[in-house]
Amino acid sequence: MEEGKKEINLDSVLESLGPYGRYNLLNFVLLLYPILLSSFFECGFIFEAQEQMYRCEVYGCEQRFNDTSWIQYAIPTDVKNNKLESCLRFAPVSNTSMQCLPEDFSTNKTLPCETFVYEEGRSFVKEFNLGCQEWKRALVGTIHNSGMFLAMLFTGAISDRFGRKVAVGFASCASLIFGFSRAFAPNYLSYVALHFLEAGLGGGLYPSAYVFIVELVGLKQRVIVSAMCNMTFVIGVVLIALLAWVVDNWRTYILILYCPAIIVVIYIWFTNESARWLLSKGRRDEAIRVLKRAAKINNLDERNLELEALGDPLLKPKNQTEDKKSQFSKALRSSIIWKRLLICSFLWLTCSLVYYGLSINSVSLSSHRYVSFMLVVLVEIPAYIVVVIVLDKYGRKKTLVATYLTCALTSLLFAFLPR
Repeated sequence: MEEGKKEINLDSVLESLGPYGRYNLLNFVLLLYPILLSSFFECGFIFEAQEQMYRCEVYGCEQRFNDTSWIQYAIPTDVKNNKLESCLRFAPVSNTSMQCLPEDFSTNKTLPCETFVYEEGRSFVKEFNLGCQEWKRALVGTIHNSGMFLAMLFTGAISDRFGRKVAVGFASCASLIFGFSRAFAPNYLSYVALHFLEAGLGGGLYPSAYVFIVELVGLKQRVIVSAMCNMTFVIGVVLIALLAWVVDNWRTYILILYCPAIIVVIYIWFTNESARWLLSKGRRDEAIRVLKRAAKINNLDERNLELEALGDPLLKPKNQTEDKKSQFSKALRSSIIWKRLLICSFLWLTCSLVYYGLSINSVSLSSHRYVSFMLVVLVEIPAYIVVVIVLDKYGRKKTLVATYLTCALTSLLFAFLPR
């Protein structure tokens, strides 16, 4: 490098553009919207396949619309949960001349349900008649998360090879197609198949949009932008609870959740590609055009940004390709890299299990499942504000240790709370 020649890199250019100029604010809005939608697609199944109240159907008694006193004689009570049994009924003394009186039922003998009576509303459990098949309802979450695991395997490859814009557009389109189709699933098997395809092909929406939005700013603003993404996700999850509170038809609920994805599918192709990705692919001229457009929108003189020196081959080693291969091979042989990868993978797995476990079970905390869910989710927002304050001050390692210890201790204390 020539002596005295100023080194120009993308982070210095982004700092000069200003992290909160009009160009960035516009892109923040355009990319936070798919992040909001990703919360619909990742957590919507919590209410889509939520627990449903039901009991055995008792032939000869259900037609007594003005009298339900017979239920206490026909259906056992679950003493532990203080509610009617869902899968058992008392055996009738005789199959003829049923008067639905106490003497018509044998309280010493129970039978499994043959058919069921469900609570009001068009629920997923009711339409597919999943009474006493709780494993099928729980399997929906497993299918969804299995699809998400598949999405994570190739979303990064799509994003790195074809661009951030293509990755966001592909995930939005897949979520729209398979999520929308799920609302018309005729049976349980087609429902879970579409659920897997939607999560497997569209589950990369959040990470794709997250990487895209983080690359708009320099190193100093990444913590704040990350917190913005997480808080947007929280807002989306709260909106899910509000929607489920109002809409009791699971098919209508799905349609409302997935229809907004069409907006992303349309406008994402007209947005600018990430300048950082373009530079990483050697498409220097395109990256400069994107940055010039950003400077124009922000009313800045592009000459002051020294864009022509960005990615200048004179500032790079001649054997750049060989150098990249050498660095990659060194990374594969590095014990530190592998140790950090394994530790961070375990931490991420633990975090996901705790997060979704608490979110899903929050609907059972009180009699009002929607309010409980929203309260559990909203407490995340103060946490993200605290992270912005402490992460750069105390570092990543200390913050991780402190937050994981706090989570572990408070989770253990749940065991000592009264029912």
